[in-house]
Amino acid sequence: MNLDVLEVIALLFPEPSRAREGSVQSVLALVRDEQGLIELKSLRPDVALIKRARVTGRVNCGTPILDPITREVMGYEIDPIMLPAA
Repeated sequence: MNLDVLEVIALLFPEPSRAREGSVQSVLALVRDEQGLIELKSLRPDVALIKRARVTGRVNCGTPILDPITREVMGYEIDPIMLPAA
């Protein structure tokens, strides 16, 4: 699959405690291909990829989504993060 034809919907960076010394080896990318199919890919982040993303966020660091009855955390919203300009 050619990454040039993918639409990068979101990049999810690892939790800060899992990123060693600020370097991130891979991110989860939510991408849509030329047929409109959406999938998750593990990609190496670079400036070009980050610029193509509509949203960047951190895994499990956004606003919790709670089950209305049990109050258990079901997932997290993606709270956008600002990345330093390269």
